[in-house]
Amino acid sequence: MSNVINTESLILSHLTNHEGQTPGEIADAIGRTSGMVRRTLQTMTELGQVWRDEYTRYFTSIPDACKDLKFIEMSHKAYGYQDSGMWNCAADAWLKAFDCTKNPGLREKAINCRKACIAEANRRIPKPEPDPLLGRSYSR
Repeated sequence: MSNVINTESLILSHLTNHEGQTPGEIADAIGRTSGMVRRTLQTMTELGQVWRDEYTRYFTSIPDACKDLKFIEMSHKAYGYQDSGMWNCAADAWLKAFDCTKNPGLREKAINCRKACIAEANRRIPKPEPDPLLGRSYSR
């Protein structure tokens, strides 16, 4: 697991100085296999640490984050809701964070975090019990 964390650090460090890199270019630059870099980039994209454009070039959302105070405020609020298990409120806060910034990396992070919150809220919805007489469940 420390190898993955180390790979994440290397990728973030590299992308901070060389934005718009493909996974192959990143792998060559940091000395990791392209498969490991692709898997790590996928995880980092889901977490909102990096984002990619339509040409599969990757960018980091970290450097511009300190300039966008309203986004930071809303993301802290969203994380607070997530920690409290209020997934729908967190999804709403991520939507507001999305609206607060023009930075494409931060907007991508807000989209991904909102999707994750909605998925978690849907996962936690109680499933209806099956009808013992008919063997199927009834829900709207």
